Amino acid sequence: MHASSPLIVAIAMAALNPSGGSSQSIDAAIVAYQNRQYASALKMFEAAARKGHPEAQHTLAFMYRDGMGTKRDDAKAMSWYRKAAEQGYAPAAYNLGLMYAQGEGAKPDPGMAQRWFRQAADQGSVEAQVKLAEIAVVDQNYAEAFLWFNKAANRDDADAAFNVGSLYYVGRGVAQDEAKALEYYRKAARLGMEEAKAVLRSLGQEP
Repeated sequence: MHASSPLIVAIAMAALNPSGGSSQSIDAAIVAYQNRQYASALKMFEAAARKGHPEAQHTLAFMYRDGMGTKRDDAKAMSWYRKAAEQGYAPAAYNLGLMYAQGEGAKPDPGMAQRWFRQAADQGSVEAQVKLAEIAVVDQNYAEAFLWFNKAANRDDADAAFNVGSLYYVGRGVAQDEAKALEYYRKAARLGMEEAKAVLRSLGQEP
């Protein structure tokens, strides 16, 4: 599942600050997108993307991937995600990793998926950090899982905080420490995670 949403895309595009006429064309593209005039928005985003704007490239890829304003085209989506990712745009690197992981636009390639997830994670993508942690859990590499879950927990991701607590509780990937486990369960609970509140109650603790 892709993390992008129309609202998120629009907000991301609003952060663009190109100069001159490009600014007007980006503004017009955002307005068209928000008004669900996707075919017009697609053309305007593509014009900006071809000028090298990574956020426009990412939005264009998202639109091709979801068939917004055009027929769905995974190959084009992958190409534009790659262009943005190669400019260091973390959301594009994450979504490119997802496409490789899911076999969209190319054959499934776990190695390439992890490469792009790692780039996004290193650039601060919480979603990519969680994805790498989940992959590590499947591989039973709990030390690696703890590393990435901890990074995401430090960015206030509730699921990651809960998983850090669980790793502390059972002593996988880190020395067993019930006090630390409770600390992270409480953090997840503060962030609104009901499962964390239930676990705390089961341990005789107040959420």
